[in-house]
Amino acid sequence: MALLEYITKEAFTPFGTVLEFPEGSGDGFWVVETEEKEPWRIGLFRYSNRQIRRLECHPYSKESFEPYKGITVLLVAEHHAPEDCHAFILDKPVCLKKGIWHQVLSLTEKAEVKITENLEVTSEFYDYEEPVEVGICKKG
Repeated sequence: MALLEYITKEAFTPFGTVLEFPEGSGDGFWVVETEEKEPWRIGLFRYSNRQIRRLECHPYSKESFEPYKGITVLLVAEHHAPEDCHAFILDKPVCLKKGIWHQVLSLTEKAEVKITENLEVTSEFYDYEEPVEVGICKKG
C-alpha cells in the first residue's frame, strides 16, 4: 500500500520539480524548468494588470497557457488582424498556434499562469494607441 503524501519541494525532489515562484518574487516571468536536449521550458508568469497596451506573438513556436492562480483573461488575435482582439476567461489549459497575438489580464488582485514554450522564442509586438480593457458582453 502506498501512503498518501502532500507534495512539498523536499518530498517531491527525487521525482521532479514542484512548479512554484521563487520565494520573494514579484510580478514577472520566471523560468522554472527547462530541457536542453529537446529544447523547451516551463515558466510561471505573475501579473496584476487590468489593461494592456501591447500584444505579443511568436511566429515560429506554439505556446501553452495554463491557469495557475487567480482569474485570468487571455486576449488573442489572429496574426493578420491584431486589432481584432478576443477576450477569453482562461478556465482551462490552451495551446496557441504559431503567430497568434496574445496577452493576459488579471481579474483578481494577482493572477498567475503556467507557460510552456520553446527554449528559444522569437517575439514580435503590436502596440495599441490606447489601453485595452475587458468588458462584459451581454447576449440577447
